[in-house]
Amino acid sequence: MMEKVEREYQKKSQLITSNIVFFNILAIITGIACGFIAIGFRYLIFGFQDLFFIRVGNLLSLFYPYYIVIIPAIGGIFVGILTYYFAPEAKGHGVPEVMAAVTVHGGKIRPRVVAIKALASSICIGSGGSAGREGPIVQMGSATGSTIAQKLGLNPYQTKVLVACGAAGGIAGTFNTPIAGVLFALELILREVKIKSLTPIVISSVFATIISRILLALLGVETTFIFEIPQYSLKTPVEIVFYLILGFVTGTVAIVYTKSLYGIEDIFDRIKIPEFVKPSIGGLCIGIIGLIVMLYTGNPHVFGVGYESIELLFDGKIIFAVAFALVFLKIVATSVTLGSGGSGGIFAPSLFMGAMTGGTFGMAIHKIFPTITTSFEAYATVGMAAVFAGVSRAILTSIVMIFEMTGNYAIILPVMFACVISSSLYKFFMEETIYTMKLKRRGIIVEQEMDINIMKTIKVKDIMKKDVETVTEELPISELLNKIMETGHMGFPVVDKNNKLIGIITHSDLEKVEVKGHSSLRVKDIMTRNLITAYPGETLEDVLEKIGEREISHFPVVDPKDSGKLIGFFTKGDIIRAYTQKRVE
Repeated sequence: MMEKVEREYQKKSQLITSNIVFFNILAIITGIACGFIAIGFRYLIFGFQDLFFIRVGNLLSLFYPYYIVIIPAIGGIFVGILTYYFAPEAKGHGVPEVMAAVTVHGGKIRPRVVAIKALASSICIGSGGSAGREGPIVQMGSATGSTIAQKLGLNPYQTKVLVACGAAGGIAGTFNTPIAGVLFALELILREVKIKSLTPIVISSVFATIISRILLALLGVETTFIFEIPQYSLKTPVEIVFYLILGFVTGTVAIVYTKSLYGIEDIFDRIKIPEFVKPSIGGLCIGIIGLIVMLYTGNPHVFGVGYESIELLFDGKIIFAVAFALVFLKIVATSVTLGSGGSGGIFAPSLFMGAMTGGTFGMAIHKIFPTITTSFEAYATVGMAAVFAGVSRAILTSIVMIFEMTGNYAIILPVMFACVISSSLYKFFMEETIYTMKLKRRGIIVEQEMDINIMKTIKVKDIMKKDVETVTEELPISELLNKIMETGHMGFPVVDKNNKLIGIITHSDLEKVEVKGHSSLRVKDIMTRNLITAYPGETLEDVLEKIGEREISHFPVVDPKDSGKLIGFFTKGDIIRAYTQKRVE
């Protein structure tokens, strides 16, 4: 007997090991695909920038610089057609759509989203739309992971993990930030930390980064930090007070950014014109803003991702008044781009706003207190992290992302402090993040905190009933109905003459049979034989993973050494009661 149990244990161990290896291989494949997608997307944007501003610009050179007004509008026409007719979920900033897929749809994302999102976002950003690459690449990477999972028939939890692998790989491959990619996937997409999900996510992020670096090297591009800036740190301990104030300032900017984005989206929703026309109207507004900025500064700073303007700020080529104005102009430009139905992310605009906010704050503070404060570039760096920490409440991601994008670790204390202050201020005034706000407006509530997984703390043995009422396979259906009326139970385990578990019968089985057939049928004729059973040592999370998307409400508990030996029973109601009680505790 012991030898048989040992053989079964070894067989299960081998199966678990092979499943882990197989899933990690899928994570590698997802990461590699994300690396290619990230670099391809980057150069697709460059291609459309060249098309719109160089080739079309040359044709309209007689009207320079006024022709830039219509460039974003032309791009908006194509974006509107793509998102309206082929993939409506491709419009907007992308991350909320991935969060909805994980929360509501078991991680399922349509495969076509990869192509449509790539085209729509690259056209939008390439034609001057004020948006970033992070939202599109997260959606494309996640759709890649989801497609792989769907093609292989993986269960919902595995699909969600591969979606997170795609998100991590997308961020890592795009920004050369493997650690931040992992944290982004955990804090914003999966919202949990477990070894079994962390491992494939890390693997995907690593391989996406490796592939993107190899591709860039083959293209002759040196892989460096996105922003090359000197190392900054606290000049004096007293300076931390100014970073405290900066945290409040950036938190305020984050609140204004979120309210502006959804306020302008509401305005466009109220405009009674075809949906596919709205991005072109938004593009025209962006063009006007860009022209005004260009006439005053010689550069349409609000166009596109905005990294070039951040570099100009760090190089000291943007004066105080311009930087101050650009904070608000970028908020409006990004809100109009995405609110009108354009396609792109909110991360890069957050960096832009944060850099300009921190830069202007640093210029003012350094002028007033030159002996106890460092130069404005340090405040600009901190501001980038703090604005994104505010709008997303993803504090760890924000902190690590800035380190990996700048290579500036010495400024860790101000970054941490400002991010926490900004996020706390935002949370005090705003119930939802810039991502979850979009979902709440659709009626989808997403838990924002990475709480302990309660289902993982409850064992089956803690909720199962040991005194189990069973029925035999020979019991007539008419007697079963009487038993249901007497006990109030809606399901019973079915046992054979040796009292071995062979099936289960529930109200769902009875509903499949016509009433007039009850008199001639027995339990064995309609019972469910393909059982989902539980073991007493398993957690409720383990049970829910077994169920997947199947509608099952009754669970026999069997002896781990003998699958036919019934030792307990519980229902979905027992799960809900146990969960509710734990939440109260």
